[in-house]
Amino acid sequence: MPEKYTLRELRARKDWTQEETAKRLGVSLQTYNAWEQNFGSVKVSPAAAKVFGVPLDSIFFGNEIEKSSSEVED
Repeated sequence: MPEKYTLRELRARKDWTQEETAKRLGVSLQTYNAWEQNFGSVKVSPAAAKVFGVPLDSIFFGNEIEKSSSEVED
């Protein structure tokens, strides 16, 4: 199973701003910010994995992981 990374972690590794990352992914800054902040239902395109050089299934959103962890505890 591949390691898991948040979009913020991947962006920081590249030393990119959110604006630069959004341009590389071909999305608006607002869209990228929503992805990184996990607002609403988010679908990351395979382009994100390609830009960051990681498998698509290694990208996750921290809030989703925290939510599923808390669900298990209930």
